[in-house]
Amino acid sequence: MPNVYYDSVLPVMEAGQAVLVDMDHQIDDGMWFEPAPGHTAGNVVLNLQSQGHNAVMCGDVMHHPLQLLRPEWSSRACEDRAMSTAIRRAFIERHADTDTLIAPAHFASPTMGHIISRGDAFGYRHIDE
Repeated sequence: MPNVYYDSVLPVMEAGQAVLVDMDHQIDDGMWFEPAPGHTAGNVVLNLQSQGHNAVMCGDVMHHPLQLLRPEWSSRACEDRAMSTAIRRAFIERHADTDTLIAPAHFASPTMGHIISRGDAFGYRHIDE
């Protein structure tokens, strides 16, 4: 696996194009980061809110819909598996059966949908279903 920092982050930093912010930074009204460490130390989700609607871009919190059934399954890139499991489980429970639109970065297309309860587990309903 290539070193992502040297490949993708360092050139941006050296070019003076990076803006460093806190993990709970509010970008604008209705748009803010929320800490979601575990996959990587500075991992965040991006919350969006507009006209009474909510969405969250969950980035590396979930890599596959199977993690809704088995939140303890981490990707091989998760640096802290126990923390990524705890963050993923809390994320799933908080957003299940709500109107919050989930926008996962790594799910196969179509990606956007809603987390739903299925007994003692959870599932995913794409917005086109």
